[in-house]
Amino acid sequence: MGRFEAKTSSDGQATIPEEVRKALGLQPGGAVQFIVDDDGKVTVVAKQKNDIENLRGLFGKHDGPPTDIDAAIMETVSRRTSGSRSEDDP
Repeated sequence: MGRFEAKTSSDGQATIPEEVRKALGLQPGGAVQFIVDDDGKVTVVAKQKNDIENLRGLFGKHDGPPTDIDAAIMETVSRRTSGSRSEDDP
């Protein structure tokens, strides 16, 4: 794809070039991970959230109170992320 440069500020911040943001699929507020191997090579990847927030807004806006389905989803996500799964969880 190419090489892109960014300068660091005095507090260590750098702006990710637009081409790189597009390649990573980064949106404002997105997060990146820097993976450094033993030889000093750095790989930058877009960090994916592993929680229910990834699904917010996926099926449109919901302004009302939580539904039974919302509660069931939250309970399942909570069980699966806490490591305490029951035998009937897929």
